[in-house]
Amino acid sequence: VLMSVGGRSVEGGLELSPGLVALSVGTGALLIAGFFILAVATDEAGMSLATGVMRVSVVIPFLASWGVWNEVPSVWQGAGMGLAAVAFFLIAQKERRPEPMREGVAAVPGGNESASEPRPSTEPVVDWRAFGVLALTFCSGGAVDLSMKTFEEGFGDTNSRVLFLMGAFGIAFLIGAVVVGHRAIRHGRWPDRQTVGWGLFLGVINYGSLEFLLRAVEVLPGTVVFPANNIAIMVLAAAVGVFFWNEHLSRANRIGIGLAVAALVLLRL
Repeated sequence: VLMSVGGRSVEGGLELSPGLVALSVGTGALLIAGFFILAVATDEAGMSLATGVMRVSVVIPFLASWGVWNEVPSVWQGAGMGLAAVAFFLIAQKERRPEPMREGVAAVPGGNESASEPRPSTEPVVDWRAFGVLALTFCSGGAVDLSMKTFEEGFGDTNSRVLFLMGAFGIAFLIGAVVVGHRAIRHGRWPDRQTVGWGLFLGVINYGSLEFLLRAVEVLPGTVVFPANNIAIMVLAAAVGVFFWNEHLSRANRIGIGLAVAALVLLRL
């Protein structure tokens, strides 16, 4: 089969089999689930940390390649996986400050201070709810990358990756439409024009990013394209979050993002 995608010819089709259909449906489900999880993570922890965790989840398919397909990592890749693990825990440490205690009225025996005198703590504590959501973001992002690795290993020789992606995104759209429709019927609120407009805009941006990524891989080594793409997205998201939405990054978060950049470079060596 010869089909045109984005103005260029793509050879190959899809030799449908139960395994490939299941993988396509599973990938589509992971894509839409990851979108919803990322939205919650952005709300809980901010765009900077959510995007950083999503990008560093690339370590999951590397571990699967080692354990399932016996692709022994190089020394540099092993170091990159170690840095990625450390980076995840540092990035996922979203801090919050405890609220001040309410002032009481009872007096302390033999003292001048009340029994419940407010002693607001200024020490930040880990937001475990945000940590859990970021952990789900990490797992969902890694699962999507792992599904792509599974396609390449099991079906890539005889099937078009572009067509597989189109099928997976189509499944994601159908699942998303069902979820949105169910919520709208249940609560009586349908998406307004602004929401639909932003959705279409983001869809075009996502398709465009995939198209340019595929074009870049045609003329540049993947070891250059993929780290550059991941690092650019992570650094840009952090910059936008900090400078436009005043997101706070702790010292641990900043170190984690720096280690994640180093890990992404090492994983492609």
